[in-house]
Amino acid sequence: MRPLKLTLSAFGPYAAETVLELAKLGRGGLYLVTGDTGAGKTTLFDAITYALYDHSSGGVREGTMLRCKYADLKTPTFVELEFEVNGQRYTVRRNPEYQRPKNRGEGMTTEKADATLTYSDGRPPVTKAKDVTAAVQEIIGLDYSQFCQIAMIAQGQFTKLLNASTEERSRIFRKLFRTQRYARLQERLQAESAALSQQRTTQNAKLDSLLSGIRFSPDDPDADALAALNAQTEPETALALLEGLLARQQAAQETVAAALKDTEAKLDEVQRQLGAAQQARQLAAQLAAKQAELTAALPVLEAARAESARHADDAAQLDVLAGQVTQAQTALAAYDELDTLCHQQQAARDAAQLAAAKAKAKRTQLAALDTALAAAEKELTALEDAPTRLLALQNREKELAQRSTALTTLNQRLAACQQQAQKAHRAQDAYRTAAEAKEQAHARRDALDKAFLDAQAGLLAQALAEGAPCPVCGSVHHPAKAQLPHTAPTQAQVDAAKQEAEKADALAQTASTAAQSALAAADEARRSLRRDAESLLPERFTSPDGTVQLTFKGMNAVLTEEACALHAAQAECVAALRQAEADCARRTALEADRQAKSRQRPALEQAAAEADSTAAAQNASADALEQQAAAARAALPYPQRAEAQTALDALEASRTALRTGMEQAQAVLKRAEQAYAAAKAAVDALQTQQATAETAGPAQPLEFLQAEQARLAAARSALREQAQQLAAQLLPNCAAAEKYRAAAAARTQLEQRWQWVSALAATAGGTLTSKQKIRLEAYIQMNYLDRILRHANTRLMQMTAGQYELERIGAENQRSQSGLDLGIIDHYNGTRRSVKTLSGGESFKASLALALGLSDEVQSAAGGIRLDTLFLDEGFGSLDDESLEQAMRVLAGLTEGDRLVGIISHVGALKDRIDRQVVVRKARTGGSTVELIV
Repeated sequence: MRPLKLTLSAFGPYAAETVLELAKLGRGGLYLVTGDTGAGKTTLFDAITYALYDHSSGGVREGTMLRCKYADLKTPTFVELEFEVNGQRYTVRRNPEYQRPKNRGEGMTTEKADATLTYSDGRPPVTKAKDVTAAVQEIIGLDYSQFCQIAMIAQGQFTKLLNASTEERSRIFRKLFRTQRYARLQERLQAESAALSQQRTTQNAKLDSLLSGIRFSPDDPDADALAALNAQTEPETALALLEGLLARQQAAQETVAAALKDTEAKLDEVQRQLGAAQQARQLAAQLAAKQAELTAALPVLEAARAESARHADDAAQLDVLAGQVTQAQTALAAYDELDTLCHQQQAARDAAQLAAAKAKAKRTQLAALDTALAAAEKELTALEDAPTRLLALQNREKELAQRSTALTTLNQRLAACQQQAQKAHRAQDAYRTAAEAKEQAHARRDALDKAFLDAQAGLLAQALAEGAPCPVCGSVHHPAKAQLPHTAPTQAQVDAAKQEAEKADALAQTASTAAQSALAAADEARRSLRRDAESLLPERFTSPDGTVQLTFKGMNAVLTEEACALHAAQAECVAALRQAEADCARRTALEADRQAKSRQRPALEQAAAEADSTAAAQNASADALEQQAAAARAALPYPQRAEAQTALDALEASRTALRTGMEQAQAVLKRAEQAYAAAKAAVDALQTQQATAETAGPAQPLEFLQAEQARLAAARSALREQAQQLAAQLLPNCAAAEKYRAAAAARTQLEQRWQWVSALAATAGGTLTSKQKIRLEAYIQMNYLDRILRHANTRLMQMTAGQYELERIGAENQRSQSGLDLGIIDHYNGTRRSVKTLSGGESFKASLALALGLSDEVQSAAGGIRLDTLFLDEGFGSLDDESLEQAMRVLAGLTEGDRLVGIISHVGALKDRIDRQVVVRKARTGGSTVELIV
């Protein structure tokens, strides 16, 4: 991968759009990235890794942190990188999420993070940040971590790696070599081993619990062996004992069940015989009772028959009474018809009176309606001008509102003008302060310059030696050399004073320009304020004698008075406007009410006439009904309805009494016949049952059968209790035996897994007895380190002229976790020692060799992918000239095969050695700029 062109906009310290034509650096060799501290040298590499992988090179600054604080709000933030891989060109553009002004309206909006990858062969571009990152990784063949390890070499972490303790070095290796998965595997194995051990304990406790719950009789032949069972007992032995116990308990249960069945059969037979004996005794008692009932029923039956015969002639008399009742009921209905006629006549009279009252009420309503119409007409005449007044007041309200807006605007202009005047005053004060500082700086510069010139003779005299010619007069003897004053300034002090004077000049010029601009703005604001005031309030700010003087205090007073007057006028206008609106609403309501009443008048007149006609008709109907009622009253048998009702009630009572006596005699006869027949049938049935029972009488007496029943019932209870006790032992024992069989099998499988997992965990964790204490992760890290050291020592031997070689130091004994320590072999004296004994320059060489070795190893592990550009960040300041020369030769070797190597450094010697440079400078206005020197 070779970068060709890098464009940064509002990114990091680069406020404006900055273009770096990296292709001009050529296809190989070294170039230097130099400039002011904090100007943004490393940000260039951050921009490359951000454009490719959406990460900064150091992994600290993320996209959301890279918006330039010096950039204009409208300047977009993005990075665009054009690069080349295997002869193909690609362009990737990426922007972070940041805030920008809205395209329409005011305020800010969020610009979402986005990315685009463009192909030079015309293929459709790739969009979306994740898809672009994946496409770049596929093109280059490296992920973000690999790219940073190969192409972006930061010396700090390798120096730390070189001098770290064993644990710190392991953590650094974990980050560099990404060996966390091996550490996680160690932890998982240890966790699983501990979990399996815990499961073994739990499983043994479960087995103990199951075996301790086995129930058996103390008289059992295997009682001692069963009581001694526990989790350590061999499963075959325990299962054999359990199966023997279950067989014995099941046989005992079957024996008890057979005895219980036989006893229950005998008890059933005794209970049957006992039931038959008890039934025979009950039949004899029931037969005696029924015979007594039959004897008592015969006299009752004969008396009922005599009473029924006495009521034989009552039926003919009932027919005569029924005819008389019918005639009385017909006569009674005539009274009801008379009452109906009387009610109709009274209703007609009431309706006539109601119609007359309605007619009177309608006439009264008509008179009131006429009075209301006259009053409304009078009030409408008084409110005739209300709409005109309302329109005039609405216009007045708008005029007052416009004047209020104008006064408010003028007040704001006055406040702005006052602020502008205060700003001009402050700018003038700042200018006076800067001018004084300028004069002081000039005075100090002139004084130091004069003192420096006066001291030149003393400076020359310090360099004179006896016998050496004087550079001024040529004499080789110097009998009276000039003395250097103690207060003589140095050239640096003079130069510093000149710089301070120049800076004071610039500040004074800036302050002068600012003061002039502020004063001009204040004058223009004052003139504009006067124009607005004269336009709005000509009576206040103009007069026939000339222009009225405008002061801030006077104008404030005038505006306050005008505002008070305006508020009073507005309040008066609002009150009048509300009254006019109320009058208009009243006028509209009166007009609507008058029209409604006018429409009601014809209907009221018609309703009154109709009510008069109805009253006359109802009076005529009442007179006719009264004549009909008089004729009906003359035809009645009794003067009053009560007398007719009394005669009817007497006939009804006679008929009811006669019918009741006849019905009661028949009912008594029927019940007597039924009672006699029932008693006779019961006696016959009981006699038949008694004869049958005596034929099949019991073989044993009742008292013997009751005693036998009690004995068999007690035996059955004892057998049932014994069966329950056996079931209470057998059922839990069966369940416990089945659970033990399953738990024992599971425990066997668990033991097998625990044995090999524990051994594997001890191996991965480096805790095997009599073995080196090397964890799996450390072993992998040692392997990586050995391979990297092979690459690193090639470079280190070149940079140290064959003196030093790095080596990995193994574990000192079998009791400590180690194997990642670094040592140094000194081939000049044949000694081995710790890398911590290296000097600063030697440590840098070793660190650089480690960094380059890691780059080679990761590049090799990535399938031999080659990057055409390599970046090194700092670290050369601790080298002497010879060491620097050796390091430069090694770096120059890296450029073979058209590889470009970029170095970030402040070292002056590198500036002299490397012609191609990228110079980063801080701008006075904020931000940074880049210059390419080729």
